[in-house]
Amino acid sequence: MRAFQTFQAFQSQPTRTTPVSHLTIVCLAEALGALRKQMFIDLTALGLRATHVSITRWSDRDEASATVTLDCPQGSRASLTSLVMRLSGECSVRRVFWSDDAARRAATTGMPAHA
Repeated sequence: MRAFQTFQAFQSQPTRTTPVSHLTIVCLAEALGALRKQMFIDLTALGLRATHVSITRWSDRDEASATVTLDCPQGSRASLTSLVMRLSGECSVRRVFWSDDAARRAATTGMPAHA
């Protein structure tokens, strides 16, 4: 029975074959809905799939943020970088952050991100 439970636990663990990226956009709170909608249209056009979205609104300031976790294959990084640059140019956008698993692994292991 224990071997079966161990097998079930192992089987339920997700395996990640596509690198994961996190895109966070901080903008004026009133613009978040429209920016988020446009961002998902753009991501879909690029063939990128969002796997999780987190929204934060601050009551003490007129800003909000959306963090999108998405599958981003190596070949799509240039397109995602272009999207980040375009979003950064929007007048209601305050900051855009982008990170991926390879960069985080490199920071923690001291290895280059492309290794």
